[in-house]
Amino acid sequence: MKVAIREAKNSFSKYGNLAHSGSRITVCKNGKPWFDLVPHRSKPRSIEPLAKPTVSASEATAPVDPRDIEGWI
Repeated sequence: MKVAIREAKNSFSKYGNLAHSGSRITVCKNGKPWFDLVPHRSKPRSIEPLAKPTVSASEATAPVDPRDIEGWI
């Protein structure tokens, strides 16, 4: 469905509800497509394990050398 930007602005809730229910609304400016209102889609959360660690557990939990902290505090 195409709609002029002024109409979309004046009836934003109406077109937002249409987009939410699955319609694709193309908002036009001066008769040319400007942007689309589309239903929101959440990205599925990945359950893949992370890559193998690049440091050992002992390296990861080792005390920090004070020389490495200079400039951070």
